[in-house]
Amino acid sequence: MTKLLIVDDEKSVRYAFQRTFIDQYDIFTAENGEEGIEAVTAAPPDVVLMDIRMPKMDGLTALKRIHEQYPHLPVIMMTAYADSATAMQAMQDGAFDYVVKPFENEDLRLVLDKALASARIQGALQCECGSLQEPPMEGEFIVGASPAMIEVCKKIGLVAASELPVLVTGETGVGKELVARAIYQHSGHHQQTLMVVNCASLPDDLVESELFGYESGAFTGALKQRIGRFEQCDGGTIFLDEIGELSLPAQAKILRVIQEGTFERLGSNRLLLTNVRIIAATNRNLAKMVQDGTFRGDLLHRINVFNINIPPLRARLNDLPLLVKYFIGRFGPLVSPPVRGITDEALALLAGYHWPGNIRQLENVIRRATILAKAGCIGKDDCVIEDDNPAEDDFALAVIRQIDQLISRGEARPYHQILTEMETLMINKALALSQGNQVHAADLLGINRMTLRKKMSLLKK
Repeated sequence: MTKLLIVDDEKSVRYAFQRTFIDQYDIFTAENGEEGIEAVTAAPPDVVLMDIRMPKMDGLTALKRIHEQYPHLPVIMMTAYADSATAMQAMQDGAFDYVVKPFENEDLRLVLDKALASARIQGALQCECGSLQEPPMEGEFIVGASPAMIEVCKKIGLVAASELPVLVTGETGVGKELVARAIYQHSGHHQQTLMVVNCASLPDDLVESELFGYESGAFTGALKQRIGRFEQCDGGTIFLDEIGELSLPAQAKILRVIQEGTFERLGSNRLLLTNVRIIAATNRNLAKMVQDGTFRGDLLHRINVFNINIPPLRARLNDLPLLVKYFIGRFGPLVSPPVRGITDEALALLAGYHWPGNIRQLENVIRRATILAKAGCIGKDDCVIEDDNPAEDDFALAVIRQIDQLISRGEARPYHQILTEMETLMINKALALSQGNQVHAADLLGINRMTLRKKMSLLKK
């Protein structure tokens, strides 16, 4: 039976919850934050329901301690005091939800059910996203154990089971389609169609016919009826990749079907209904495009209900060894003799590069390296990194490029953002070169281990 831990200093509250949920959960209780931590450590539950204001140790402090050891355990915070600042702090600290007493038992049941469903999805994602003991030879997976990618997996877990539209953002090559497919695979629509539409490849004059279809004779060359993408995946999910590349007229047509759930085939007056889940992706700053008049603000509001931003590879270089291992697992067995590993020198070379093409570029480098490798192991000379602008390997020029990108995207406080990104870059490089050894990484950076840990903690926030 599912284990529910109730942490509240009021005996009457604990008793009421026990009576309410005894038929659905195996219930454990604790009187304060300290006892709650002990209970979680002794026998990790499936979900925690915890009060905020308690003696000895409050709920927010206990929440932080619990998530240090069990980052994926869903914790629902409750309080009798409606306080927006406390609510925001609880959510920032990793609470699954925040509820205010008094509440209806059925409402709380729904929150608990959502928390458990999200935890199951995140657990499945962690099998794909965590460390790879045996990298799969087939299929594509989200790979990474860095805090940034764990956060991406958490967000996928939170939104997958809902019907909310999702906007996936990030630079070219970071894996936006993989995230979209993960959302689809863990959604209630996974038995239905997933339709992938590359908006950048759709000419303006073909957008309507491709997405909504046409009747025979609708235009010259329309010899027979064509069913459009939205109609093909009715009941399923449509992934609009690079939606920022659509023209304004095309955006208007997309907006109508999102708003009304209706459309007409070209050459027809019959109104058709469609029920699809929308996932969109872009490598562009859509908010800036709205300001410039090149993207519709009303469309952005419709698609950006839930945002998942994927960090560039240079911002999570401590994932690079895992990614390399994964790609070797995919491509290594396809060559003769099979490639099964990589030298430390080759890995250090890869970790020292800034990867403007992100995961896609790394994949191509490893694929080529497996062909060039001798004796079943990739060496430094096998890692051929083709760069359209090799001068950008110079760190100073890479910094300038980063400044240009931040300013062009209209980032607030770009000076502080640039310092943070450069510090993240250096720390991730040091961790990658030291294979996660914090003492070695601190030595490489010329700082002590405590300073490194403090900076890593601040960068996670």
